[in-house]
Amino acid sequence: MAGVVKVGKFGGNGGGAFDMGAATRLTDIKIRHGAAIDAIQIKYEVDGKIKWSPQYGGNGGVLAEIDLKDGEFLTSISGYYGSFGNIIVVRSLSFGTNLNSTYGPYGVQQGTPFSIPLQAGKIVGFFGRSGALVDAIGVYLRAN
Repeated sequence: MAGVVKVGKFGGNGGGAFDMGAATRLTDIKIRHGAAIDAIQIKYEVDGKIKWSPQYGGNGGVLAEIDLKDGEFLTSISGYYGSFGNIIVVRSLSFGTNLNSTYGPYGVQQGTPFSIPLQAGKIVGFFGRSGALVDAIGVYLRAN
């Protein structure tokens, strides 16, 4: 994992830890969202093979899918985390790409904002905590 750095995690301490590791590239992201981020699932390439991560989180909310184009990669993630009932969870997520596309916001923009913009690099993986919702999220970054 030379050149890869973990950044974050933003959110609460509930749920169990998840960590998909760092991929060669991300190709697709599924997000379940409503008043918070219910779940995230990532399709990625590693060692020349395309795989889906497990779904991190629950089955609530509305399903949205981000299909990254050939050559497109994530250059930023931002969102909000805050109280949802009596727990702290990720309330909102948005993603930016090298093709100047913005996906989101998904969820509700309430709570404490966070942002990871990259000048020269890309997001190649996710880690965090989840249960019925996504409690916290962080990213793996790789320099270009």
